[in-house]
Amino acid sequence: MKKLKILIIDKDPIINIGFKSIFKNSSIFEITSFTNSKDEITDIICQYEIDLVISEINFKNGTIKDILKLFKKNNIDVPLLVFTSETNEKKSINLLKLGVSGFMTKNLKKKSIRQIIEDIAFSKYGSKELNKFTRLKNRFNFDYNTEKVNSLSKRELQVLKLFFRGKRNIEISEKLNINQKTVNTYITRIMKKLEVNSKTDLFLLARKHIKQPY
Repeated sequence: MKKLKILIIDKDPIINIGFKSIFKNSSIFEITSFTNSKDEITDIICQYEIDLVISEINFKNGTIKDILKLFKKNNIDVPLLVFTSETNEKKSINLLKLGVSGFMTKNLKKKSIRQIIEDIAFSKYGSKELNKFTRLKNRFNFDYNTEKVNSLSKRELQVLKLFFRGKRNIEISEKLNINQKTVNTYITRIMKKLEVNSKTDLFLLARKHIKQPY
């Protein structure tokens, strides 16, 4: 089976060594290339037929936004995953809205990193490249999350959709004619029902299960 090729973009070469360690014995992924310069990204992706890009928010001479612009300019259609030490949820959600495929913090355990990357890869290449066990596991997780979303009340689903559209709590309260404290209560309840621990994770789950956010 063809392995999925990963490009790492970061200021620190040690990050590349860390990812190589994580996927050393993987039958699905291989760390193909590393760079810290935006000027090399397009050539590397084309030359090595990269399937997945993992990048820090800021690197030597560019940012994650520069990568998104390069992708758009050159019609590059590969998942872009952020790997960073920053933990600002507002910034994370904004990046996801711009088109980033996923978000990981550098304090995650190796198992969690592998899981997130597998999830992103499954959403893009699942039917072709991932092994049967991984496909079944991700299929189960998707169905399980669908059941959880379907268990939300009509009002909870309204709040979730508005949150996913980028509405602030005050805007949600005005739209639904409820106070902000009630909005906070709904979001807390939704996160508990959907078994997520952060608003970033809530946004990612909503992106998979709400078809028309706008």
